Amino acid sequence: MPPNRAILASLSTLGHLHISLRNACSQITTTHSSTIARAVASGIDTHHLHSFRSRILAVERSVLQRDAAMVGGYDIVSLALILGSFEGWERVLRYLHDLAESILSTPDAPEGKHTRSGRSRSITGAELINRLRADIYTGFPTLEAVALHLLEVAETAWLREVSTWVLYGRLPSSSSFGSSSASADFFITEDESEVQNPGGEEEIGVLKEYTVTKRLLPEFVTSETASSILFIGRALSIIRLRGGSAANSEGSYVASPEMTLLPVHLSHLRLLQSPLSPHKLLNAISEIRLSLSRHTLQTLLPASKIIDVVHVLREFFLLGRGEFAVALIEQSSEQVRNRWRRPGAGGGVGASWVKSATGALVKEGEVSAILTRTWGVLSSLQGEEAHDERLDTARDLLYLTLNATTTAAPGTPTESFKDLLVGVPVTLNFHLSWPLELFLQPADLELYDALFAYLVSVRRTQIRLQGLWRSRRPAVPRAKKGPGARNHREMLKRREQRERTVWATASLAVFFLETIVEYWQGEVVVGAFADLTAVLGAGTGTDDSGADNDDSEDDVWASTEPRPVAQEDLVKQQDPESLMRAHHLYLSRLKRGLFMADPVFAPLLRRFLTTADSLVAAIDAVARRHEVADLQSEGAEGAGEMVQCEEVRTVLAKLVQRLQRMDEERDFFSGVGAEAEREGGKIDRLLMRLDLGYLVGEG
Repeated sequence: MPPNRAILASLSTLGHLHISLRNACSQITTTHSSTIARAVASGIDTHHLHSFRSRILAVERSVLQRDAAMVGGYDIVSLALILGSFEGWERVLRYLHDLAESILSTPDAPEGKHTRSGRSRSITGAELINRLRADIYTGFPTLEAVALHLLEVAETAWLREVSTWVLYGRLPSSSSFGSSSASADFFITEDESEVQNPGGEEEIGVLKEYTVTKRLLPEFVTSETASSILFIGRALSIIRLRGGSAANSEGSYVASPEMTLLPVHLSHLRLLQSPLSPHKLLNAISEIRLSLSRHTLQTLLPASKIIDVVHVLREFFLLGRGEFAVALIEQSSEQVRNRWRRPGAGGGVGASWVKSATGALVKEGEVSAILTRTWGVLSSLQGEEAHDERLDTARDLLYLTLNATTTAAPGTPTESFKDLLVGVPVTLNFHLSWPLELFLQPADLELYDALFAYLVSVRRTQIRLQGLWRSRRPAVPRAKKGPGARNHREMLKRREQRERTVWATASLAVFFLETIVEYWQGEVVVGAFADLTAVLGAGTGTDDSGADNDDSEDDVWASTEPRPVAQEDLVKQQDPESLMRAHHLYLSRLKRGLFMADPVFAPLLRRFLTTADSLVAAIDAVARRHEVADLQSEGAEGAGEMVQCEEVRTVLAKLVQRLQRMDEERDFFSGVGAEAEREGGKIDRLLMRLDLGYLVGEG
């Protein structure tokens, strides 16, 4: 190809790249769902393409003005000089063109990320930021400058979204780009289900829950930063919806935080510069979080209320108050017995009733009455002058309802224990009202309900097994002489020999349940709760000596570390998210320590409980047959309880084997004894208590 034609081809390439890039930018700015992508496309068009067009005009002006640097003798314009005036632009335009194409579609999208039409999905704002941060290090200074500028544009757009959330508690919208919908690529999204505020004196709106979508999170944002951003915006959203102008304890009204704290919070964000530093971003978010805690949260939610609620959850959901568990199980058993006395009717599930496994219909009022009678029993146990404030708080906050769906709590196995208490799925609800919404989340209460169902099911089976000995009535041999009396004594002897295995199995089941309940309550729950209250204690200025501190309520949002805190460090640790993290860590430790999160142990435990219940029913049935047979001078034989004995021993052996396996796995993965202790106590201590010997081996 002649030199001039090659030069013209190069110039033509620049023109085509410019046209194609301009069209791509126009398409992105008008149709793309990502606010960040639209901002970058606008930056390409208004800055880089504008610079390219300005360069074209400058070259054209030099030619028309017959600049000696461009026009030679006889007005000859050298194409080589013109091409030289655009040196480096082809690399820049190709890079921008490739970037624009990647914004429009992502050919290498992972499996499951394509659209329904089969076309590749559009790039997200987080992916675009990640690419621009990587493009800084291409090795070409011109491309580095371009990538730095576009990264600044992208991160500025991303910071605008973050600012809308952390300053006002509102999700960013796309209204500035011709759409009123929420930003499609902000990493905090609304949950599909909206959480109502049931039972409140006044409904002030619908409380929405929010989650972090990791796919939309830029790589430079740490999980800690993302969690803090989520908490700040969620707190502001709840305050605006529930109590933005609520009166405090002194009767004065709390001003809207987005107005009083806006200048201070905005100043922290303005100090951030592109490329954003993960450390500086975390510091800015932490300062905003601390400011929100000092000036708003501590006023709306005092320490005493948090401590009371934590203790109520511990005593009633986690059965820390033993008399509550016993009374509730007794009332539930009485309800089941009453249900058996009436014939079943119909089938299916209704809004206010559910069909039990026995075929009887259980109504909503019957379930709620169980808890009502339980409160009455607990009140009768108190003295005339005694006043239990936490019991009164629990009566106001807790209520029992039917649950037509048996979905498990987040992060737990799908095996549900909710139907073991009364034969139908029930839920122990907590009235989540303002301002407790700042501390508790619906997901936390779902987990508490799952823990309650798990623990109360074990206690129920334990009480049923223990009741066998109280109701046992051994037969008395007749005093008459003769062959009939001798045959009766031989029959009783055979019965006693056969029942030895049955009662030994029942005793073994009771021993297992008593041991594991003692381990759970005495080590797992107590240990985890002690760490949580240590955080509250450090935050409230209390210690073991009982010394008072005038700043107790100001320091409730303290660090999650249960250790003495220096006074100069306490200000830095006043942090609303830290207490929530400590509470979430507490729940996580409970799930692991109670073996509820184990995909093998939990289903085995449910199988064991149902089999043990069947054994109790079989023993009761045989006992009734024996009473009738003794009155009629006949012998009654039964083999159903023997089948249940074998099943109980088999499942019990598998449970112990699983505990041994979990102990080995924890030792292997933790490698540190102290860490294993913090996870709720070493399982080997439980296994030593569960030294079942040959009885398990027989299973």
